[in-house]
Amino acid sequence: MNEAEPLLAGLDVGTTHTKAGVYRTDGSPVAQRQAPTPPDTEALRDTALRLLAECVSATDVPPVAIGVASMAETGVPLDAGGAPVGELLHWRDRRAGRQAEQLAAAVGRAAFFATTGLHPSAKLPLARWIWLRQHDPDVLRRMACWANTADLVVGALTGTVATSPTLAARSGGFDIAAGEYRPELLDLAGLRPEQLPPVLAADQVAGRVTATAARRTGLPAGTPVVVAGHDHLVAAWAAGVRSPGQVADSMGTAEAIVTPVVALPPPTVRATGNSVGPFVDGRSFCLISGLSSSGGLVEWLLDAITPAGQPNRHAWFTDLVGPPAGPPTGITVQPYLHGRASPEPDPHRTLAFHGIRPQHTLADIGRAVLEGLCMQVRWMVETQSSISGHQPDSVRVFGGPTANPTWMWIKAQVTPAPVVVLPGHCGAALGAAQLAGRAIGIPQTPPPGPPPRQVPGAGPEWEAAYRSHFLPSATTAATPSANSEEAP
Repeated sequence: MNEAEPLLAGLDVGTTHTKAGVYRTDGSPVAQRQAPTPPDTEALRDTALRLLAECVSATDVPPVAIGVASMAETGVPLDAGGAPVGELLHWRDRRAGRQAEQLAAAVGRAAFFATTGLHPSAKLPLARWIWLRQHDPDVLRRMACWANTADLVVGALTGTVATSPTLAARSGGFDIAAGEYRPELLDLAGLRPEQLPPVLAADQVAGRVTATAARRTGLPAGTPVVVAGHDHLVAAWAAGVRSPGQVADSMGTAEAIVTPVVALPPPTVRATGNSVGPFVDGRSFCLISGLSSSGGLVEWLLDAITPAGQPNRHAWFTDLVGPPAGPPTGITVQPYLHGRASPEPDPHRTLAFHGIRPQHTLADIGRAVLEGLCMQVRWMVETQSSISGHQPDSVRVFGGPTANPTWMWIKAQVTPAPVVVLPGHCGAALGAAQLAGRAIGIPQTPPPGPPPRQVPGAGPEWEAAYRSHFLPSATTAATPSANSEEAP
């Protein structure tokens, strides 16, 4: 490494894991660490700072800036002294389902979407603040400031709580066109805008590392700290998805498709189930659609079929469904373990298998699940392309499930645009570091990767499986079920 080359640090506090890294300006990693994300506030902050300290200690020179990304819709109320009030309120908490419906009734779904770019949901902080007002009002009475997960870590580093537009936009109380909180929405929970963290510009430094945080992390006191934002969008930035015509496929327990757009699309987008919000560049917006169970559906399947005593069930599953070759299985899977959020939102949609025949094997069923997931993602990509008006020049894929070669091969067969699978370090921690560098004026370098290939589209047998079997099955009206969960 050139001694004059600056290093950048990034943190990603995700749903399952917290990741830290120190990177060169070309995006290559110098040190990386990860650990499970704790469920409580103090342990979460301690874990993030510990991982950061481990990365800093492994480098010859300290990073010149640090960015922090995190899961959205998760945070904690803080009192006037900055101490947590109550538990960490997680996006997976579904207690506020009734309050989400109250929110929809009070504002109107169309009006709420036109303002926030979101659909009323139990995972939104606004719905959970309304729940607190009704069930635990003392928490809101003591709340001087709400801190999103990234804001919480930035506060531990700098002593200042602030947030990014991409996280504020997931609160349910933020006007994405005006770029400010809406008092009439917050009033539904009895809150005021000053109880929400100030929203900084995308390239604005939130604060600088304090002497106390410097002792804990090894970072020099005064190091600039940036709230990079919503982890899916920050990871899209790291993947080089930064302009219209580019698409990010963020894979994990859930799967998110992100497409940048120049301007806010019309409110009619609401019917597609996509959400809309600011992008991390501070200049444009993006479409986001989610599949709540992607890796999660594979985990569900593995719970059911993995032989007892298997030491590594993911390696076993890779062997089962391999090799990456062959035609479609002929089995059509609707991959909706917890309803469908988009396109054509349907909270009552359930997991379903069609066309299983006596000759089909367990391997065929495993491959069919991967086919169904890939076809659902293609549908999501096509829907976003029709909204944006841009056919994707590539779909850049990243996340843990990319380790399964058969899954990635099927994705490439099903997707008409070139599929570029990125290295494991190209995620939200890297994007957070890059956005921190951007905030202090370091030139941006998109990650290296194969250039987009001109391809004619999916092969005829895969096109038929998608057009003639998957789409008709997915768009057939579902029968409502009393046990169906709300789609995220």
